[in-house]
Amino acid sequence: MYVRIVTFALADLSPEDYTAHAEQIAGAFTAWPGLLSKVWLADPATNTYGGVYVFESRDAAQASRETAVFAGLLDSPHFTELSIREFDVLDGPTAVTGGALTGR
Repeated sequence: MYVRIVTFALADLSPEDYTAHAEQIAGAFTAWPGLLSKVWLADPATNTYGGVYVFESRDAAQASRETAVFAGLLDSPHFTELSIREFDVLDGPTAVTGGALTGR
């Protein structure tokens, strides 16, 4: 497995409008081959939003970077302070503690 953590601040977009946009676009992520899960994040107190993406593999994560949805994230003037970090998953300990990540 492979994990991407994305965070950003909202600019000229209210939390309510962002939530409405997220609900509208959420279905697009189901078309990403190899995406096992996406968890949507929000901390309005610090104006921090984002997502945790769990992929089958690094290749699946890389392929998702070629989608219109990912390009929209990079190009949107409403998402500032963008941070994208990616990690390999340690399968052994995650199998013990992973819960939903491993289908446990």
